Amino acid sequence: MRLRPLSVCCLVVLTASPSLANSEYFAMVRQTARVYRVAVMMDQMNFVADGKGGQTFHIDLKSNRNNFEMVLLVGYIAAGEAMKTGVKPSEIHVTVEVPLGEGYRLMTRAKIDDVERLLDGEVNAAQFARLIEYL
Repeated sequence: MRLRPLSVCCLVVLTASPSLANSEYFAMVRQTARVYRVAVMMDQMNFVADGKGGQTFHIDLKSNRNNFEMVLLVGYIAAGEAMKTGVKPSEIHVTVEVPLGEGYRLMTRAKIDDVERLLDGEVNAAQFARLIEYL
């Protein structure tokens, strides 16, 4: 059986589309975080399937001793801004490594609706910090 060029092209596009969307999303996260001077590498981000058929976005960030709150907010802002690419995860998880003592790891998650409210200016950073769940 010989495959026609059009069917091969359609197969490639259908299988590559989700990975292309993820790479666009990741690039937008990196670009937004860079504006706030927070370094993000591609291997610090991933999507994980949740049990409801959606995907959650996970990002691991590193902070200095005194700016972990700012780095945490930048993670959510960058992930929210990246939704402009058309990818909308069901939840966002941000983990921040804080070099205090032997090391401290701040693990959080937020609902997409709360992140959108932050980006729209309906809630400020202090109110958003109360909406996120600390794990």
